[in-house]
Amino acid sequence: MTERHSGTAAIALGGAIDMHCHFGPEPLVELAAKSPHSVDPVEAAREAADHGMKAIVLKAHEFPSTVAAYLANKAVPEVQSISGICLDHPVGGLNPHAVECALRAGAQVVWLPTISSQQDAPAKVNAFFGVQDGIRVIDADGELLPEVRTILDLVTQYDAVLATGHVSTAEHFAVAREYGTRGRVLVTHAMHATTGPRLTIQEVTELADLGAHIEFAAHTCMGEPSVFADVVAALRRLDANKVVLATDYGWTTKVPHPAAGLHSYVNALWDEGVDEDDLRVMTCDTPARLLGMK
Repeated sequence: MTERHSGTAAIALGGAIDMHCHFGPEPLVELAAKSPHSVDPVEAAREAADHGMKAIVLKAHEFPSTVAAYLANKAVPEVQSISGICLDHPVGGLNPHAVECALRAGAQVVWLPTISSQQDAPAKVNAFFGVQDGIRVIDADGELLPEVRTILDLVTQYDAVLATGHVSTAEHFAVAREYGTRGRVLVTHAMHATTGPRLTIQEVTELADLGAHIEFAAHTCMGEPSVFADVVAALRRLDANKVVLATDYGWTTKVPHPAAGLHSYVNALWDEGVDEDDLRVMTCDTPARLLGMK
């Protein structure tokens, strides 16, 4: 049996898709993060092509990434750059008009509030956008807000993916119960120690049972504070067909570039005994199926 050591036996990931790739410039994000982005859209795509990847999903907090993806595809046609929209304050929050415009322009992922979410308020909301109030997607009774239901209908109409952003645990479960079997839900930043709902292994398992797919990002578990061991434990409980491995890299020069970071992340998981076939499913097959590329 080959010794599990990625330094000498790296996993080949031709056809991988990173569903969580940040890029710059984003002035407000860079000001708050006190760091420039590590890549622009073309650099992210070119590096993905150099690593044999199939696609990247370009994520921005301040604007829809539709134009960025369009230009990256013209510059680097070997990799498909896919756009989306984050429902943060700069696009009007839970704004169905902005969502529909982005979807009409080709966006394939709609993220619920991230750094504008009530879960991350007030510190991040103030730091990034200079406002006091975070955005919630449920009312006082725990029901999805009417504008969220409209957005879910648009996601269905345009055959897109609804990603959970940084919303709270209660909001995650409300979305999964409503939309987990009707559409495609991706739980983002799962188990991140400092961002969003800080979900437990049991909670991500329950969300998967409700029909959601679970994203484990390299930034979630490779940095500080690390939850790497918990992520490995969660992967052993979940069906690989319900899991997406992504990076959440690109937003700062303090972490690896997205394409290189995805490969080092996957190799680290392999070192911990995660099955190689499952790693390919989680980096190639599951993202492709969610994005309608398979």
